[in-house]
Amino acid sequence: MEEKGTRPSDVAQPEYSEDGVDLTLIRWMLSLRAEERLNVLQQTVRSLAELRDGDLNP
Repeated sequence: MEEKGTRPSDVAQPEYSEDGVDLTLIRWMLSLRAEERLNVLQQTVRSLAELRDGDLNP
């Protein structure tokens, strides 16, 4: 039974799952709007392409 006045957001949530998954990153991504998530993923793809192609400028 839930304690009176306690909301789920008030309860400490684990940072990692039992198998080591970083739950804070999942929560952060889910807190974004769909367009924001897409922008994050597109930037990740661009960064990975730069690493793959060696297009890094020191």
